[in-house]
Amino acid sequence: MAVYPAPETGTDCGVGSPDDCGVPRDATLQIRFDRYLLPETAVRQSIRVYTGDPDLGVFLQPEYDLVERVLSYRLADGGTYLPGVLYTVELVVPTDADSYGFRAFDGASLAEGPVPLKFDFRTAKADPPPAASSDPPVTCAAILTAFQNGSCTGSACHKRCDDPTGSCSQTPRMGLMLDSADAIRETAIGKPAHETEIGSKTGVVLENPVRLGVNMPIVDPFRPDNSYLMYKLLRKTDSFRTAPDAPQTVCDTRYQVGFGPDGECPPPPAAESQRLREWFVRGEPMPLGDLKLDNNDPRARLRLIQRWIREGARLDACPQ
Repeated sequence: MAVYPAPETGTDCGVGSPDDCGVPRDATLQIRFDRYLLPETAVRQSIRVYTGDPDLGVFLQPEYDLVERVLSYRLADGGTYLPGVLYTVELVVPTDADSYGFRAFDGASLAEGPVPLKFDFRTAKADPPPAASSDPPVTCAAILTAFQNGSCTGSACHKRCDDPTGSCSQTPRMGLMLDSADAIRETAIGKPAHETEIGSKTGVVLENPVRLGVNMPIVDPFRPDNSYLMYKLLRKTDSFRTAPDAPQTVCDTRYQVGFGPDGECPPPPAAESQRLREWFVRGEPMPLGDLKLDNNDPRARLRLIQRWIREGARLDACPQ
């Protein structure tokens, strides 16, 4: 696990220090986990950030990035931290089955490691710069291209077979079609992944399953962390390359929290991928076979698909 701000950042800022000494007042607190989180624990109640009274903590808005396993906490409504103030961060460890705190997807509790579960940082005195503009929404054309370039819509994978001549080699795998907006609506959005169906509840997405990965939707709008498609894509280790010939230790990130001592960016540990497979992400990773890279960044493609789902998996204004 790694965090930004790093523990004790800015605590050495003295009376005569520059106004920008310390953590920017609009900083987003970021936690990079070595395991995938149980989504229901990636909430504001799993962390406390306060100055003085622990019961008077700041209000934070969480966002969980499955691709990089980073949980971000932003101040609500564009707020800022107080200038030149010492803040305490507490990462909550669950004490029983019903208490708040970070857990991995299989229920394992957060354990203390190189990053302490409680640490401090001091904010800068200077006002933060204006906020950067946000990215435009993902278009339907962009998401269809992402599936096509990601080798997901080949004739033997997830493409609709409407050819009356019989040239299609086989039906789409698991009934999933990703080659058009109508096909995605019909077979993916809000539809349970067959590999996750249990007992008599086939064909039904469960709102509150007994555990993660039971009757899970293939695409759950606004919830990439509850979308089976994301987990299938994440089990493909080649998806973590940033170029066709790039080693998996070369990467970029949109976060300030680091990867490792040398900036390495490996795929999820093999043991974690195996845990996913044993827990609920069964079968082969997606896409099957080699990725069709075509000089594209496969990890950027993962980010695009994740952002499309987070924005509601919209498919309006799609090319016909």
